[in-house]
Amino acid sequence: MIRVLFLCHRYTDVQLGGLAEFLHFLPLALKTFGIDSIIYTAPEKKKSKQLINPHLLTNQVPHYVGPLLKPGFFVSKSATKVLIEICKKEKIDLIHAQGVYRAGYMAMHIDQQLDIPYVVTSHSDLLSSHSKRMRQFHIRRRCQKILNQARFITHLSPIMAEAAEKFCSVSSKSTLIHNGVDRNDWIKYADLPESNYLLAIGRLEPEKGFSVLIDAYANLVKQGMDISLIIAGTGSSEQSLQQQAKNYQLNVITEYRPSHLPNRSIIFTGYVKNETKKILFAQAKLVLFATQGKQWTEPFGIVQLEAMAAGKALIASDIPIVRYLQSLGLQALLVDGENKYDWAQTIANLLANKTLRSIMGKNNQEAAKKFSWDIIAKSYADIYKKIHSCLGRNDNVD
Repeated sequence: MIRVLFLCHRYTDVQLGGLAEFLHFLPLALKTFGIDSIIYTAPEKKKSKQLINPHLLTNQVPHYVGPLLKPGFFVSKSATKVLIEICKKEKIDLIHAQGVYRAGYMAMHIDQQLDIPYVVTSHSDLLSSHSKRMRQFHIRRRCQKILNQARFITHLSPIMAEAAEKFCSVSSKSTLIHNGVDRNDWIKYADLPESNYLLAIGRLEPEKGFSVLIDAYANLVKQGMDISLIIAGTGSSEQSLQQQAKNYQLNVITEYRPSHLPNRSIIFTGYVKNETKKILFAQAKLVLFATQGKQWTEPFGIVQLEAMAAGKALIASDIPIVRYLQSLGLQALLVDGENKYDWAQTIANLLANKTLRSIMGKNNQEAAKKFSWDIIAKSYADIYKKIHSCLGRNDNVD
């Protein structure tokens, strides 16, 4: 049995977004390959240096919360003491860092002190368009060192592989492993009837393009369309988006009630998950993905995977990650992400073509099979086992 510690730099990584899905489903799937998982994150209050005893997440994986080493020029061994003790107590064989700059840095120093190898999954923290610090020479050199010392590097998409290669040549010890989706759990919602709404879901941040969708939706209403727009998620733009909708004199609903979805309204649901999220996808006529490519480089599109698993047709901004997913089977109509008229016209055309929506949805559901967590888990398990065997350890591994 191999014991892997997943290292994350934010407490919310186990609660919100795509990484939370990753940390929930991957450990479950890894068990079938003889791999146990433990998760360690920084505390909610970053200044806390206390270790919080582990509690079991809903997937029954122990979650430790404790201090995380901050990257710097000088590091004392005491700064890594808490995690070192956990690694010893839990008999950790390998660390899987989620991200390079913070988690990878911590993993590198644990490796130096305990000789526990680490794998890094590169996330958007490597992109200079996302983090201004990545434009600083000493920060780039630090990330280069982390990548060089990692035993293996995985990338969610070619976009992230290219970003890592700009730091140093890592192609000989790296591979693509996509995000996954719990496809089997989505199937039972696939036959729910369509309701009269469009769905846009994600972080409510400027770069995610929800404001463009509101502009496009207002244009549709002006044309006489009576469909509603559901915006699911939370973020810094939530209040401004609601005000934008009110400025159009649209009916804005902020208290979401699934049993009551009025027509010709914009409905803000807040953050949704589990069954509520699946039902929202399953009953939408269309799913909209409006990331603004000039503002944000999307490392991977979990929303697209969920739309695929739900058997939905998708309209998306014409950005690299969407085109990449199209090469893997995604059925989506692409639009100029900044152009509200392009959005409005494409939405109207697809709403008028139920047959095309159905065909796209069925093809998407079929394509989602290749993103099943058992396939993703096997790819990671193969890497873990290869590293484990190279260390000369003779634990029994299924």
